[in-house]
Amino acid sequence: MANLNVPTVCIVTGASKGIGREVAIQLAQKADPKSSFYLIARNKQALEETAQKIRAAVGVDVDIRCISADLSTDEGVEKSNRDIFENLGDVSRFSHAILVNNAASVGDMTKYARELDDMNFLQGFCRLNLSGPIVLTSKFFKAFGHGKDSLRKTIVQVSSDNGTIPYKTMHTYCMVKAGRDMFFRVMALEEPEVRIISYDPGAVDTDMYRETFTSADREVESTVKMIAKQTYFLKPEQSAGALVQALEEDKYENASIVRAYDVLGMEVDY
Repeated sequence: MANLNVPTVCIVTGASKGIGREVAIQLAQKADPKSSFYLIARNKQALEETAQKIRAAVGVDVDIRCISADLSTDEGVEKSNRDIFENLGDVSRFSHAILVNNAASVGDMTKYARELDDMNFLQGFCRLNLSGPIVLTSKFFKAFGHGKDSLRKTIVQVSSDNGTIPYKTMHTYCMVKAGRDMFFRVMALEEPEVRIISYDPGAVDTDMYRETFTSADREVESTVKMIAKQTYFLKPEQSAGALVQALEEDKYENASIVRAYDVLGMEVDY
């Protein structure tokens, strides 16, 4: 078991709503009151709402920094990293550093792969979903140290079954999820002292999931709408709770795919 009730610095991207918001809230409920939380997303007002929910849940004046940045742009990535890592102060006051790479976009599902000819879209999409998280993770190591004698570190990268199973019109999303999974598997070999979890949250009732309803492929559209009516269609708080449970139990193989349904004891085949 991993003790999460220690002074922690926790960075969560995509924390303005959905799974990211719930993960931030539930980690705050586990962590020591002396912890610090860095919440990143585009919508500053929604981030402030997340901060309010954390304070309401924890009941103390937790140190929370809300960073509004568009992580699909170079400027947004640079601003986010600067606002996080130039304001950390003395990191020796923390016992644990957690990075949750959650921010994501499903991409343009109104087009088939043969129609993807917009370089600006592709670059922004990859920056948000792949290259940006890689750079953020590098900054994370520079801030919190490297090697066995450094601060305890946990990296969460939100994965998906789309990283291993192809779906029509989900070309770019499948691509970046597969790329992220492999990147963090390599990192786990290089940094065995760091706990890395690739977390498959399952089918979750979020705005991003509902974006899949716009697929150009009628079969895909029908499937995702059918899933949204099933008992295994999870609420964000359920999926976030499964992730926190997995982190606390600390039984997973480094960089392995951990499925929310497995943690929750649900047999789902779709």
